[in-house]
Amino acid sequence: MVNQQTQVGDLPGQLPASRPLMRDRDFLKMFVSEGSAGVGSQVSLLALPLAAIVLLHSSAFEVGTLAALGTLPYLLFGLPAGAFLERVRRRPVLLYSALGRAAVLAVVPVFWALGRLDVEILYAVAFLVGLMTTFYDIAWQAYLPSLVGTSRLHEASARLSLCDSGSQLVGPGLAGFLIRALSAPLALLVDALGFVVAGLSVRRIRRPEPSVVVSEDDSTMREQIAEGLRYVARHPLLRWTAVYTGAVNGVGAALNVVLVLFEVRVLHFSAGTIGVIFLLGNLGFVLGAPLVRSVTARLGVGRTMLLAALLGGTAPALFPLAKPGDAIPVLVVGWFCRALASPFYGVNQVSLRLAITPSRLLARMTGTMKFLVMGTMPVGSFLGGVLAGSFGSRSTLWLIASVSALSVLAVAMTKLRKVSTAPHELRPETVVGLNPELA
Repeated sequence: MVNQQTQVGDLPGQLPASRPLMRDRDFLKMFVSEGSAGVGSQVSLLALPLAAIVLLHSSAFEVGTLAALGTLPYLLFGLPAGAFLERVRRRPVLLYSALGRAAVLAVVPVFWALGRLDVEILYAVAFLVGLMTTFYDIAWQAYLPSLVGTSRLHEASARLSLCDSGSQLVGPGLAGFLIRALSAPLALLVDALGFVVAGLSVRRIRRPEPSVVVSEDDSTMREQIAEGLRYVARHPLLRWTAVYTGAVNGVGAALNVVLVLFEVRVLHFSAGTIGVIFLLGNLGFVLGAPLVRSVTARLGVGRTMLLAALLGGTAPALFPLAKPGDAIPVLVVGWFCRALASPFYGVNQVSLRLAITPSRLLARMTGTMKFLVMGTMPVGSFLGGVLAGSFGSRSTLWLIASVSALSVLAVAMTKLRKVSTAPHELRPETVVGLNPELA
């Protein structure tokens, strides 16, 4: 069988080490693409469930199922997508998956205008958007080292986290405004435009992607997938990163379902109020993202990740405390703490796993990690809807808070907390037994 591998590293044509990232046109195009896609994702995160709740009067079970279908592709296709993306160039995948999401989201306002929108259509849209998001997320993480070089991964990840901070600040408020002014289906049409901008920005990148090297290899795709799984499972850092990140994402997916139900049906908030809560809470991400590099340099990777886990893991305990009289400040503070912790953990864990993985395994490692850490999201969304329908949203929020607090042990009690080396100084040969610092 022919096996194609994309060579990644500090290759000719990459960003020169002396050039500031934010002055490099190609990196700026990637920056704009991530920001546009992030805003689009934030709008659909609120618009899809609100379309189901407000327009279609969907049950908690249906809202949970809708959210689960949006992330189910990570569980179904994360592993084969990683193996596939080692055989092809990653930039075209980024382009087509962004434009594909725009086309699929545009279906919702069309069916709504025709009076034929139902929850099954929302199910299909959520699943297809999730499928293309799966390929997009794996492709950009595997593509980034070839764009900026391995020595600048941590800086690039920190810069791109600013896209997340901007989208998380602008997205929810924009979503609330658009839903209130235009309705949820038309808000998704504006959402689609964000993905068009993301795709066109990627298309304008001029720096050549490293060539795909064809080599003879008798291994099947199943064997290649198994190799990626073994690499993650045997590496002491990747293994526990997967455990904690998977728990965080499962909790976050459940929160996205249960909080919206709680805010609409218990607290009787409007879409605009919900958008403002998300906007104010996400200021934590905006404040935290620019500080990631300096805090990590001072505390080290492990301590930074541990402190972020402690803050983000305990914050959900605030949500079920919200009462009609004080709900908005309580919800904002809880969301602010989660958002503040997110870049400190996220930037370090992404940079860490890209830095310690051999180039030939980058896509497969990323696919495996996406399978493990995002595969918990459909489970969290589905269980969140089921439990909220059976026991009420406030009781379910208490359960979610308990699981979130327990998940911190995956960082506090493992080798992750001991990593002091900066991610850009780690190398792929850092595996079990070779580096005493990680033992």
